[in-house]
Amino acid sequence: MAGHHPVGHGKSAPPTHAGWVDYWTDYYNKSAQLKRASQESWNATREIWKRKLVQAKRIRCQKCIEIVKLWLRTYGYGPERRVLKESLSQRGKTRRTTV
Repeated sequence: MAGHHPVGHGKSAPPTHAGWVDYWTDYYNKSAQLKRASQESWNATREIWKRKLVQAKRIRCQKCIEIVKLWLRTYGYGPERRVLKESLSQRGKTRRTTV
């Protein structure tokens, strides 16, 4: 029996990483939850996505793993509103600053 895919990635899913980030950005920008998001609710959301990662690894679906890791890299830091205004495709790369 095939395992349940934790992230939908059928024909209607965005084909690129930038497409996924745009999809999530639109979703969060439309969401009333974002306006009242606390650090706790983002922590809970991150836990859910970490569980999705475990599930994706269990069923060995590379596409699911890739999408979940992208979400964690992009949104794993919490409800920073400016995040949704800046270029999210660069987010994971620009976090590491040298002092």
